[in-house]
Amino acid sequence: MESVNGKAAIVTGGGSGIGLAIAKALAEQGARVVISSRDLAKLEHTASQLQKEFGIRVDCYAADIRIKQQVQALKDFVIAQFGRVDILVNNSGLGVGETIEHCSEEDWDLVVNTCTKGTFLMSQAVLPSMKSNQGGFILNIASQAAKNGYANAGPYCAAKFAVLGLAAALQEEVREYGIRVHSLCPGLVQVPAPTCASDIKPGWLQVSDLAEAAMFVLKQPARVQLENIGLYGF
Repeated sequence: MESVNGKAAIVTGGGSGIGLAIAKALAEQGARVVISSRDLAKLEHTASQLQKEFGIRVDCYAADIRIKQQVQALKDFVIAQFGRVDILVNNSGLGVGETIEHCSEEDWDLVVNTCTKGTFLMSQAVLPSMKSNQGGFILNIASQAAKNGYANAGPYCAAKFAVLGLAAALQEEVREYGIRVHSLCPGLVQVPAPTCASDIKPGWLQVSDLAEAAMFVLKQPARVQLENIGLYGF
């Protein structure tokens, strides 16, 4: 297994939930991590809590991944801090509970621009650094909605299906540079994480499960390419 120690990582949607769990796991194993979301106050609180509780440093930068200029500014911040980007975790995403018939154009744009366009813009931004360094890892947090249709989740399913297609095409474009692209496809994840075992929902994944899966994928030897991993609650 490879080490993430010393590698520079960006985790979008890193202020809470799945993104926070992955950022913490990376930082605990020595990665230099920058978490990002639109909520600077939440990011700063999260970074401070990680430092206080676990003694690990995590930097933060507020950005809206739907806006190219802000994505570029986030990338520039990480390059200025660490000189490179080795790992990108595209975790930011959201859905709306509405039928396709009644979904507004505004809600469609919100979901697709966050899940798909954001993944595109972030991936595009970090590629020059990864290509220059002849290696890197782009890990998308997709969903079982990337492979299955669910009622009242049409925009989310469409957006996550698109993430898988985007990732598959990107992998073919960057293979020669030693860059790997993978998409985790979890089922239902309990967020926020329960405070005690009795509050765990049967059949739901926990954010720690996603963090462990992410680390398993990111630490595979360079010669190993995994198929997209599906995770289900049991």
